Amino acid sequence: MSQVTIPNLSGFTGNPGNNDLFIIHDGSDTKKIRFSQISTKIFSGATSIESDGTQHNLTGSIIPTQNSQYDLGSAEYKVRHLYLSSNSLFLGDTTISELDYLNRSYLSEIPIPLNPNDLGTKGEIRYDNSHVYICVLENTWKRFTIESAW
Repeated sequence: MSQVTIPNLSGFTGNPGNNDLFIIHDGSDTKKIRFSQISTKIFSGATSIESDGTQHNLTGSIIPTQNSQYDLGSAEYKVRHLYLSSNSLFLGDTTISELDYLNRSYLSEIPIPLNPNDLGTKGEIRYDNSHVYICVLENTWKRFTIESAW
């Protein structure tokens, strides 16, 4: 194999063959990887990323090396879907959880319910000129009269 260098892990020079091995050391563990796997597998300790060119599969956590320095998507190129478990999402000093979301109330622009058992989500609030409608349970509405003169 010719000499191969990988400066700053951003590229390499040389002409390795597909079966040539690279030795990767993360400071605590050493791995061997074939050149043909460089673009499909990355190892660091107990974490690995495998890619088939359309999807990346991760074992382990994604932890940046610096605080508040990296982005996921951008204003122009947004991430389409984000799937999270029912645990918490931390936004600055604010914690958002599934329970917080399910227990919140919000105004909805959907037309008012016509019956007490019309479709609705707990916490949803709708209104018209004479009533306020609050969905107290899934598909269960209560309505209150709005005073005409206040």
